[in-house]
Amino acid sequence: MQDCACSRSESVDYIPVMLRKSVAYLGPEGTFSHILSLRRFGKNCDLVPCASMDAIFDFLLSHPKALAIVPVENSSGGTIYDTVDLLINQGGELHIQEELALDVRPALIGHKKQAIKIIYSHFAQLQHCRNWVRDNYPDAEIRKVSSTAIAAQEAARHKNSAAISAPGTAQLYKLDILKFPILPEIRNVTHFFVLGHKPVLKLGKKSAKTAFVAALKNRCGSLHSFLGPFARHKVNLKRIVSRPVPGHPETYVFFIEIEGAQQQASVGRALRGAQKYADIQQFFGSYPVGKKYPS
Repeated sequence: MQDCACSRSESVDYIPVMLRKSVAYLGPEGTFSHILSLRRFGKNCDLVPCASMDAIFDFLLSHPKALAIVPVENSSGGTIYDTVDLLINQGGELHIQEELALDVRPALIGHKKQAIKIIYSHFAQLQHCRNWVRDNYPDAEIRKVSSTAIAAQEAARHKNSAAISAPGTAQLYKLDILKFPILPEIRNVTHFFVLGHKPVLKLGKKSAKTAFVAALKNRCGSLHSFLGPFARHKVNLKRIVSRPVPGHPETYVFFIEIEGAQQQASVGRALRGAQKYADIQQFFGSYPVGKKYPS
């Protein structure tokens, strides 16, 4: 495997992303973010576990040559609003350098032959498994924690508790895999952004997306008018998330992700047309769509 020393180039290409030295992720070890970090960057890179989403962004902003992997959407739990809000609030200092996906199959892990009174997990996994938990453990207390690995830690400390977590965390925290709450044919995919300080300048032949934040005029039909140019130029919208502006009641911005790169003629025309109806406040760049990894 190549050495993970940081690239000295001022631009960021798709290939040099793999040469970065430090990659921050939502820890501790054993989270799905940690699994994806290992799958994408390998064990020879300096993987940095962070206790919260805020800590990931703080680390990244203070280390200009580092990268971070952050979850943005789960197919069952929906948008990860912490990621979207922190990305918006950092004021254009960071860029999305890649989008990745992890095919997640959670496990119920705990102590064999112990009655389960408490089940810990991250909210996305609790959402994904809520029907199964309700049917199989209707009397169990559900406790949300900031990561699936912390859920495993809590289950390891208390004999009458369990965690919905990555299967690999069972061995890490000396627990048993009790059951798989979700059937293999039921898909649960989490999408992640790889964040860095430089925009991606060379996309090659990879499929790409573009993300930006727009503030619309507060009047009837403004969103309809804003979206019109994308429809006319056949640019597909992949994600649109409305977020409130702190300190400004009833004021919102939209985090928007579209198919295609800014360099493409149709995307450029659509963006120029949309700017007539909104203030596009910041671009997070155009970036490749990477592969989907197994968990």
